[in-house]
Amino acid sequence: MINPVRVGIIGAGNVLWAYLQVMDRLIPRGHAVLGPVCARRADTWSGLRARRPSLELVKHPSEVLNADTDIVLIITSPATHAEFVRASLAQGKHVVVEKPIASTAAEAADLAKMAADKGVHLLCAPFVQLAPTFRAFWMKVRSGGIGCIHSTRGLYGNAGSTWASWYHNGEVGPLAEVGIYNLKSLTAIAGPVAEVLAAEARAVDRRRVGGHVISDPAADVVHVILRHASGVLSCVVSSHAIQRYRRPALEIYGTEGTANLLGDDWDPRGFEIWRNKAACWEEYEPIEPTWLWTDGLSELVMALREGRPPLAEIHHDVHLLEVIEACQHSVREKAAVQVRSSFRMVDLCLKERRDRHHLHDHTRPSSEQ
Repeated sequence: MINPVRVGIIGAGNVLWAYLQVMDRLIPRGHAVLGPVCARRADTWSGLRARRPSLELVKHPSEVLNADTDIVLIITSPATHAEFVRASLAQGKHVVVEKPIASTAAEAADLAKMAADKGVHLLCAPFVQLAPTFRAFWMKVRSGGIGCIHSTRGLYGNAGSTWASWYHNGEVGPLAEVGIYNLKSLTAIAGPVAEVLAAEARAVDRRRVGGHVISDPAADVVHVILRHASGVLSCVVSSHAIQRYRRPALEIYGTEGTANLLGDDWDPRGFEIWRNKAACWEEYEPIEPTWLWTDGLSELVMALREGRPPLAEIHHDVHLLEVIEACQHSVREKAAVQVRSSFRMVDLCLKERRDRHHLHDHTRPSSEQ
């Protein structure tokens, strides 16, 4: 693509500014230009313009859909995602959408088929697989660096939203809102899920969101055990009642060692690996520590510029929705539930040149020697 990629945005909530940071990295290099931004609430316009006077604000999504844009970024409330994805695909636009892509796996599968039929790309958050640090971690683990993987663990949570009621009314629970990061990371490493067993609980009985109180909020803690088709077992904890935590983002256990991704998988801070043969912890600094969790937009822009497919697999995101639905069924039935869908695993290997340049091994002797 010779001309810069033109990006239109539907939605102007809290995550807009993180995506505009991506645009700020692309625009000066001539890779992209920003088109119209749909902010349906007119009372937000003055605040948006105060922070970003150059924004081309419009009131109706159709003004973005009908504009001369190559990509439509959808960052509205979750219940509206599928509607706007479908409308964008119908216009022949490439689409980047915040999680979840749809309310059900079946609807998401229909959208994936529609994108394929239209010959356009459809990318859905989270984009954890794009982080260079995660990709380096993936290479070390998938290449057999710790032997055969048998177990993985992930945890991600926060104290819950005070600005959006959909966090707490059952529309999008903690597994779909925060746990999905770990689900995507662990399935990128261990492959598709074949069976789930889940339990949930409510830790906080009253939630204050904006000016009103939710007196009967939905469950805010979910624990899940996943059996992958590969035989690996995974454990994921997600919650909207976790105040703070200090632990690796991901823990991967193999027959010959252990690998920990540090920080969060959406903001990795490096990783550490124990190998029995070395008998020490090998520490690796983060690669491109300024990487942003909104990088799916940059990936699609650059894929179009370079004439290549993006490093993403939409059927992976469809699979995760089925996993979440199976977990909800498991909670209700108090039993294990099978997952029937699958996906093509993406090769996340970094280019050899970049890998040599960025990976710094700081070996730390172990006190356990």
